[in-house]
Amino acid sequence: MDFKTAAPPADIFRTFGFAVIRQFFQAGPLADEIDRVMYGAFISQQIAHYGGINFQYVPMMTTETPVSLSLLDRAGVLAEALLGGPVLPTRAKAVRYIGSTPWHKDSESPIRSIGFIAYCESLNDGNGALRVLPGSHYGEYGDAIRAFGANAEGAHATLPAHVIETEPGDLILIDEQLFHASSGGAIRRQWRADYLRVPTDAEAEKHTKAYFENVYPADWDGGYDVDRYPSYGFDWRNSGRASAAELERLGVYNLAARQEAFTRTRKRSEADQ
Repeated sequence: MDFKTAAPPADIFRTFGFAVIRQFFQAGPLADEIDRVMYGAFISQQIAHYGGINFQYVPMMTTETPVSLSLLDRAGVLAEALLGGPVLPTRAKAVRYIGSTPWHKDSESPIRSIGFIAYCESLNDGNGALRVLPGSHYGEYGDAIRAFGANAEGAHATLPAHVIETEPGDLILIDEQLFHASSGGAIRRQWRADYLRVPTDAEAEKHTKAYFENVYPADWDGGYDVDRYPSYGFDWRNSGRASAAELERLGVYNLAARQEAFTRTRKRSEADQ
């Protein structure tokens, strides 16, 4: 399930729900960019909590994050090959995870989507490496795992997981409906971008819009500086990329702007107290 080439076979990825491309990019520049963004993005050291996961994140979609944008474009080529056509990125982002994460899926949408993940640390079984349940992106198997109790305490040790050990520069590809988790980790830095196919009919467009509604809930505050690091920077939106225009047509920028407005309102309210 590890691949040396720039285009992992689609049948293997679809069978197991994940793949790893070793040394896909230069690790140092990305780690430096993530550190700089994390340092400059947070007004406070607010930690987000969601579904038992503790983290901070910052979008990396502006002229201040050229390494991220370059990796986003390169990963997009792989996503097009795997999804069979033009793709849309959610947003590239830097994430700082704290501690273990329980078993979960990243999407319950009926449309397929792929997460591209790169860690800045060397990770293995004992220090927070991503672990997956191969094949659990298929409906019946995933349903059986959920019924078995994937989120139960101690499930990390009992479920027959595959541990994805990685070095900086490796790129993980994961179906967003694949069950995954981590165990034993402290603080680890991650770059991530997710992709889905440009919708080709009205039904797919409906589900695509619902997918992005879930990505950008109106009442979410990530705690970072949304003016300096918006979900989609001005230069991205006006870059001439086909995906940038399609995101605008689908109303995704409005969803992101609505969320960012909520964050500003909260910050003003806190400042007035």
